[in-house]
Amino acid sequence: MKYIISSNGCNIGVGLLDPTTAEDDINLAHNIFNTYVNRSYYNGVLNFTSVSKFYRFLINKYFLQYWQPNKTSRQILRRASNKARSVINNEVEYRPFLPEIYQHNQSPSHVYKWTHFTARSFSEIR
Repeated sequence: MKYIISSNGCNIGVGLLDPTTAEDDINLAHNIFNTYVNRSYYNGVLNFTSVSKFYRFLINKYFLQYWQPNKTSRQILRRASNKARSVINNEVEYRPFLPEIYQHNQSPSHVYKWTHFTARSFSEIR
């Protein structure tokens, strides 16, 4: 597995599991999509708006890797999109790791209970 995908509200987080390609993925995602990266978990977590944006990122990544001057853009794009589809089908795990992280990080000291005071109860406190 190279990637792990989790929903994060209306966005998705993509955890980078391969340490050899993580830095290249981070730089490419930032340069092409201005993507935010969280380096606290895995080898980095990229934030995308949807899985289709992540798919576009993979196509761009493999397009640049497969580029050759004697090939047409159409040939390179076909090969890159096939590789991206193969990666999404075979090397991506879907697991809700971001909600697990947030639930684990939430401690009882950060949970506040709201108490509604009425005029009568407020005067009793004084």
